[in-house]
This record gives sequence, C-alpha cells and structure tokens, in this order.
Amino acid sequence: MRNLISKEGLANVAESIDRLINVDIGARGTAQVLFDAARELLGGKPMTLAAVELIQHSVHPGDYVFITTGWADQPSNLPTKSETDGPPGAAALARVIRLTLKGLPIVITDDYLVEDMKKVMSSSGFSIVEPEDLPNSLSDELGFTMVPTISVIGMPIDQEACRVRSEELLDRYKPALCLAIERGGMNKHGRIHGMGGFDFSATQAKMDYLFTGAPERGIATIGIGDGGNELGMANIEQTVREKVKNGNMCKCPCRSGIALDVAKVDVLLSAAISNWAGYGIACLLSLAEGNLEAMCSEEMEQRVLDACCRVEFHDSIGSRVAPSVDGCEAQIHLAIIRLIRKIVTMGIKRFPAES
Repeated sequence: MRNLISKEGLANVAESIDRLINVDIGARGTAQVLFDAARELLGGKPMTLAAVELIQHSVHPGDYVFITTGWADQPSNLPTKSETDGPPGAAALARVIRLTLKGLPIVITDDYLVEDMKKVMSSSGFSIVEPEDLPNSLSDELGFTMVPTISVIGMPIDQEACRVRSEELLDRYKPALCLAIERGGMNKHGRIHGMGGFDFSATQAKMDYLFTGAPERGIATIGIGDGGNELGMANIEQTVREKVKNGNMCKCPCRSGIALDVAKVDVLLSAAISNWAGYGIACLLSLAEGNLEAMCSEEMEQRVLDACCRVEFHDSIGSRVAPSVDGCEAQIHLAIIRLIRKIVTMGIKRFPAES
C-alpha cells in the first residue's frame, strides 16, 4: 500500500465526498434528512470514511465479499428487469475491493436478474466465473496479473427459502463483508416497500437474512440507500418514521410504513442517489490504499450505464430504458465522478502524506 495522503487529508476528502453525494439534485426532499441521521450515528464522522475503514479492517486477500443489489420496481410491467440505481454502484464497489484489497466479490441478486447482472458486471472489467473459481484470479503463477473475476448468484423469492439460502451462503463462503446498495429491506411483517409505500414483497428476494445472520458470524455489514426503505435504514428507523413520506404508514395491508425494523448494519450511508455512495467509497478506498487506478472513471461508468441500457434496466423516475438513473442523465453521473476524482487529486496536493 502506498501512502498518498495524510490522515487529516483523507478525512477532509471524505467530508467533501459525503456532502457531494448527498446534494439533492433530484429534489426529492429526503437527502438531508437521511444524511443528518446517518451522520449523527457516527458522531459526525464522514460516512464514506467509516465505510472505508471498516472495509480495510475486514477484508483481506482471498476473502469473499457479498454485494447485494437490484430492484425490479415495475413487477407487472417489467417483472424481470431492475432499475438502474444500484448495479453501477455495486460494480464500482466490487472492482475497488478486488483491485485494492484482493477481496473476491460475489454479487447476490434475485434469481431472475442473474443473467442481466452478469452483463452489467462484466462491463466494468470483470470476467464472470463461479464463486469457487474466484481465488484463481489472485494467482501469480504465470508472472503477470490475472484478469479480475466476479460471481453473480441468485436468491429465490420465497421468504423461508431466502432464509435457508442465506444461511447456506454465509456458511459456505464465510464472507468478510456483506454490503447492500439500493436493495429493499423488509419489515417485521416480511414486507418490502418502495418509497411510494407500495408492497413489492411478492417479487423481491429477502436479502435481509444475509445481514441478520452476519453478526453472529463476525461478518461486517454496510448498507447504502437514498429513500429510507433500503437495507441498512433500520439503523435510523425512527427518523424514517417521523420525517420521511410513507415512513410510518404504507399503502399495503401491513400498515407499518416503509421504515425498516429487521436488519441493521455496522455502517449506514445515505446518498441522493445510491450509486453515488458506491462511487464515493470506491474513490476514497482507492486513495486510502494508494491505488488511484482502482478509482471509478467517467469512461468506465459510461460503459456500465450503457450495459444497463442494453439489458433493459430502466430509470425508475425518468420512466425510460436509457443510460440514466433516478431522472438524471448519464452526464450528471459522469460529472459526479469527475468531481469526486477532483476532490481526491486536490486532497493529495494539499495534504500530502507525511514523510
């Protein structure tokens, strides 16, 4: 690991990234509420810094890392297609964990999203293999760096089947980290809600069991969301109930609201668009590990967004199949990445590592 920046500088960079990724460009009105609550849990510490420190502490070469994402939010119209928020951020996170820490990423999604998700992940520079073959990419037997690999595996919809499958996966691969990005979480009634208060439980795998099963196995957990209804938001349940629309009263028979009360995480991150937290963590971890080539880039992100479009993942707010996310065109997301990268380079310039 090369040391590129001082400890103070890393914290300053993280602070700027935190604030950038929570600018409410989509004007939904929830970003500041979630940001304030998530930051309060950390005593004001930057969320991206807390996540990076947890990842660095938890993940070692050869460790498996579970990343869950994907949300088919139009089940009657597009029953096997995800929205575009989540998968690109997951790709950025998987890539940086593989390139900097030599962790072995496994993306876990709904059974019906597996083949499309493989195409999205491969667009970020991965080759797709089975989980048992992931360690082969760490080999140096040929004298050169192997192509990074990733696995994508599915989870069933049935709640009990999800519980059993989660236990099997946790015990088989013993991941060092479970991370959720823009993935719906369930409440105590087993219901998964969208921000609008509607019930998506019948078409969503219940990934919560990966996270409820993690603490007893010593597995670190991170949750990323932008609406209050995603895995990890149980950490700020009361805030969601009191300050987020539909937080305390949903539009389904459970009448319990979109607030979550099942699976908590070690570190919660909010963002105006969940993908942006993935980009922020990816760039900050690259900086902390002294490997700037692992940062996400505009070119890479364009490839990923184009891949999402090719597999017909959709912009849920813009209501279109396009390389856009949450109503924001590709140029907006590329600009966010450009700004994060600029924050990193300026941080190195102003706060060089102590000699």
